[in-house]
Amino acid sequence: MAGCAVPHLGDPEGVRVGRVRGHYVAEAAGHGPGPRVLEQDGVDFEIVVVDDDSSDGSAAIAATMLRPGDRLIRNDSRLGLGANHNKCIELARGTLVQFVHGDDWLLPGALQRLAPCFDDPAVGLAFAPRRVMQEDIPWRYRTVSKPHRFFPTLREHNEGPSLVAQMMLMGGGSNWIGEPTSVMFRRQLALAVGGLREDIYQLVDVDFWFRLMLRSVVCFVPHELSVRTHSADTESARNAKTGRSWLDHLRILTWLMVDPASTRAIRVFAAAWWSPVWLALHVQVALLGPQRWSRLKTLTQAPVQEFAHARRLAARLSRR
Repeated sequence: MAGCAVPHLGDPEGVRVGRVRGHYVAEAAGHGPGPRVLEQDGVDFEIVVVDDDSSDGSAAIAATMLRPGDRLIRNDSRLGLGANHNKCIELARGTLVQFVHGDDWLLPGALQRLAPCFDDPAVGLAFAPRRVMQEDIPWRYRTVSKPHRFFPTLREHNEGPSLVAQMMLMGGGSNWIGEPTSVMFRRQLALAVGGLREDIYQLVDVDFWFRLMLRSVVCFVPHELSVRTHSADTESARNAKTGRSWLDHLRILTWLMVDPASTRAIRVFAAAWWSPVWLALHVQVALLGPQRWSRLKTLTQAPVQEFAHARRLAARLSRR
């Protein structure tokens, strides 16, 4: 389930705020995240809900939350997490997009604080701290509550490539920006960079933020504007358990080495981290598995296959 809500701000183009992953819409309707998306003073907004072929009745529940002018779209077949997010971006009519996952919610005033950042046409992304609720999850699956504090230098207005370079000094394998509910971005820029990748799982948002940040100014609003519910049922926890995100970090490093927007420093940092991460994956797979032989074969081919794949993605973006 995905969707977008749109603060118009006196402009028919407006701002879009998204609701994603309808598996949690039933819970949201009962406990408040759904209504709290609506509790935004000072802005008019529309919600677009894209139901990813759910079978739990969440589309019907979401329909009861919508107001005149909001939209509910149901996919005929399941698209998956990345593709459904991308469909939400494509359906949005406004200039800005913000996803709100069904197990998260926006605090009052969130849109009113983030949207003005985009009065500067150079700004492509704005983010803010979030409050994290994760009492019921084992420590090994917990997330950092204030990841933005890892930035050595973070101001209200930042050159995006500078922030990417700071993250790459530490390898670029963790999310210092935050989950989608804490981020607002420019829709046209998201389309230009190809949206969310469908071959990256746990770090799919980090990869997306990097591509946006490399091409824009980034605003930081130093106020908690959303609530992140991190539990054993979230996609992050499931990815950690299944291990399907095992190539995420390597693919991000590979992309940053071929992305035309990467600065020389970012390419150097990515290249410096690529081999250690690649070798560490060999050890991890050999010791822990799963699928040892097939994954070791994939790693052996990675220096050729991953870079060829990244170059195809770059060529596809250049044609947009």
